[in-house]
Amino acid sequence: MGEEKEIRLDELKEQHREYARLIGVENFVHLSEAYGGTSIYIPKIDDLLKNRKYAAIMGEFNGGNIKYLARKYNVSERTIYRLVKGMIKSAKLKPLEGQVSLFDNEI
Repeated sequence: MGEEKEIRLDELKEQHREYARLIGVENFVHLSEAYGGTSIYIPKIDDLLKNRKYAAIMGEFNGGNIKYLARKYNVSERTIYRLVKGMIKSAKLKPLEGQVSLFDNEI
């Protein structure tokens, strides 16, 4: 960080001091260099962890546990359906074990 950018906490506007206290003045300056003059959105922690939660739901889905997963992960059943829709569709298209397809060349 160059001399001209060495900023002290007390030199910041009050509205920016809370951020600088939280992440450090030097990191606040880096943030200013990267995004200064723009609006940025900082998501809630739940949004940051959403992909992890969704992966866990898909991993635990067994075809019959939508209500259970919705309660366990505090999401709607509709969300579970949306997440596993592709899994359900491919399971429906898959022939049953021992079932012969009309399009099977080996008949």
